[in-house]
Amino acid sequence: MGDDPIAEVRAYLAKHDPDVLAAVADVDRGLIWNMLELAPLERLHRAVQMAYELDAMAASLRESRNAA
Repeated sequence: MGDDPIAEVRAYLAKHDPDVLAAVADVDRGLIWNMLELAPLERLHRAVQMAYELDAMAASLRESRNAA
């Protein structure tokens, strides 16, 4: 990669998947700031909860793919 890998990724996405760039631009940064205002252990707790939820969704997707 070149000197600015982020610029290269942006250029690639602009060409191949501009919807991803639009989604990133649409992120509600207020949610990020609100999370950063929480105590570190509360942020960790929420991150773990989200990881469990993502794992459950992935397992469900795998099951539905295997059933098809």
